[in-house]
Amino acid sequence: MTRLIPILLLIALAALPFAGPAIPGGVYITRLAVIGLLYIASATAWDLVGGLTGQVSFGHSAFFGIGAYMTAWLVGTGWPMPLTLLPGALLAAAYGALWGWPCLRLRGPFFAIATIGVGEATRLIALLAEGVTGGATGLTLPIGGWEHTAYYLALGLVVVAFALSWLVRRSSLGLGLSCIREDVEAATSIGIKVGWLQVQALMVSAAVVAAAGGIYARYLYYVEPGDVFSFNRGIALILMATIGGLNSKWGPAIGAVIFLGLEQGLAAWFPQGHLGIYGLLLIGVMLYEPNGVVAFGRKLRGVASAAAR
Repeated sequence: MTRLIPILLLIALAALPFAGPAIPGGVYITRLAVIGLLYIASATAWDLVGGLTGQVSFGHSAFFGIGAYMTAWLVGTGWPMPLTLLPGALLAAAYGALWGWPCLRLRGPFFAIATIGVGEATRLIALLAEGVTGGATGLTLPIGGWEHTAYYLALGLVVVAFALSWLVRRSSLGLGLSCIREDVEAATSIGIKVGWLQVQALMVSAAVVAAAGGIYARYLYYVEPGDVFSFNRGIALILMATIGGLNSKWGPAIGAVIFLGLEQGLAAWFPQGHLGIYGLLLIGVMLYEPNGVVAFGRKLRGVASAAAR
């Protein structure tokens, strides 16, 4: 029965755009679902680096922005929107390999600080390259007719993200990354190619996040560096995966849904202070349940089972 839940959920999500107009507030829910699906796909992909590999990256906003701008550029030249996602994903993967090879030699806070630098440097380059990115003004895409397509592309990307996560975790690559996370020196001593395996994980992660950025740009019809390359976006991915549960099948997805709800509520009530609340939330999760909501749910289920006996 448990295995049927994801299938039933996928069917319900596939039907949402058609049922939306008949449901009170359904159109708003459908639009919110697009963002939620992109969050789920991005957080699931980020977890391949942050959870499976144990390398906390603040720089994934760079991949998101690359995908968004690649879609904006190619759509502007007449490309069909779905075909723009692959070039964006490939460019982001190449960019990930470019800075990942030197940076992934670092561990812990040193790697995290390096990724902050990469993300911010990419944002500044995008701001200064006005001829390519439109600078602070950004780029506008043709408006109209893409809402349903963007929704189903986002839903498809979630399926791809879960499939890639499943394949990586059950492959020799996933086994090697798990060894690196537990003890990088021991992994090196038994012949695991630490640098190359981590770069592969970063490239897969970057490709999915870039595709999410491309769908996001086409859905909003507008892209600018302060949004798609923002530091807040990199922090958001960390929060999603950490709140839900790092290195778990459903944790990043659950965390993305929780984050979306918090984002909608907190941004409305505390437009200037919601990021501080996110920080406090992250500290609270790390202190009291470092393995996230998934682990907390398992504990509750264990307590309930023990009480039932």
